[in-house]
Amino acid sequence: MDTLFTFDEALWHRLAVALGIGLIVGLERGWKTREQHGGQRLAGLRTFAVTGLCGGVLAALSLPDRFAVLAAGALVVGALIVAGYLITAREQRDFGMTTELAMLTTFALGAVAVLGAPVEATAAAVVMTLLLGFKAEAHAAIEKLDRQELLATLQLAAIAAVLLPLLPNRDLGPWNAVNPRIVGMLVLLIAGLSYVGYFAVRMLGARLGLTLTAIFGGLSSSTAVTLAYGRRARTEPAHRIMLGAGIVLAAATMVPRLVVELSAVNRSLIMGLLPTFAALMLVLLGAALLLVARRRRRAGPAAEELKLGNPLQLRAALGFGTLLIVLFIVTEGLRRALGEAGTYSVAAIAALLDVDAITLAMAEDAARGTLEPLTAQRAIALAVLVNTAVKAVLAAALGGVHMLRSASAVLGVALVAGAITAIATLGG
Repeated sequence: MDTLFTFDEALWHRLAVALGIGLIVGLERGWKTREQHGGQRLAGLRTFAVTGLCGGVLAALSLPDRFAVLAAGALVVGALIVAGYLITAREQRDFGMTTELAMLTTFALGAVAVLGAPVEATAAAVVMTLLLGFKAEAHAAIEKLDRQELLATLQLAAIAAVLLPLLPNRDLGPWNAVNPRIVGMLVLLIAGLSYVGYFAVRMLGARLGLTLTAIFGGLSSSTAVTLAYGRRARTEPAHRIMLGAGIVLAAATMVPRLVVELSAVNRSLIMGLLPTFAALMLVLLGAALLLVARRRRRAGPAAEELKLGNPLQLRAALGFGTLLIVLFIVTEGLRRALGEAGTYSVAAIAALLDVDAITLAMAEDAARGTLEPLTAQRAIALAVLVNTAVKAVLAAALGGVHMLRSASAVLGVALVAGAITAIATLGG
């Protein structure tokens, strides 16, 4: 005898997922309102579980092409939620809509799970629950943001979600040297690293101390740390040793930052550059440890006085993108005219201002096949060495004789070690 319904294991699994989605969200909402009497709250664990399951059941009934059933069910559930909100708002004077919107979303995610996307629906439910659960932390973080940090966050989101997808993904310009989508991705990479470094210092504050502030500040700009600490060395002679160690550590941070950038663009170049990077890092970190050992006592707060500027300025991001475009075009033009010598000239000159841009430009050219990998590695090594020399000069010029004997001397030794290693490994 035929049965009216056949056992559908996949459907039962998806209905279980819909129920689980309701339980996940309901657990958080129930905990939030645990002190209220059951009849005083709009929804708790059981209500959310039933809401998720209801969405799943109505979605199952609407298959394969009876979606009017799901639409009608959504209207009924929506009407119940609106009625509950009106009653709660009138009796408790609570005009928040978070629970009501979470319930409606739970219903929708239960339906999505049954309609064919259980993994995506579960992931969305977990993310929503995290947003609900971290209410206090999110509000505290918002209260600590100043206007320029809020704008920086929005601008970074705009670059990632709006500007980047609109950029054409094809080679344009003179000699087809520029891919706008690649330029946008590189700008986003640098902006993201700067953003992370800025907020590491901003959130941890003076608890970091001089040395750790220099490390995190180096993620944003090791040159900025050099300028700030070099100036402070003249006015705070008692802290000169620690300030020198901070400059050295910030310069050392440049190496892992470049490794991250190369990993994102052309990781095949890293192995050839590893000996040069290692020589720089060993000298810089070893000397920093010696300087810190000489001055163990704490040197006072530094994070609050280290000014890194805005975490992200749209004008600065656009300027960086423009610099990348110029470097792509000039590098290709000089390479065609002068061969490798033109590439090295561009690398040396660009590194006087910024090592990240020229590193990314060379790595991208090598990835596209317009530049030999060995030439790109040599150019990047040259840029790193030139930029290290610039920091040594800045530290001495701003910090005086004491910085010349500490930070500048260490940077000079690291420069020599890096140059010898680069010649030995990349010069052949």
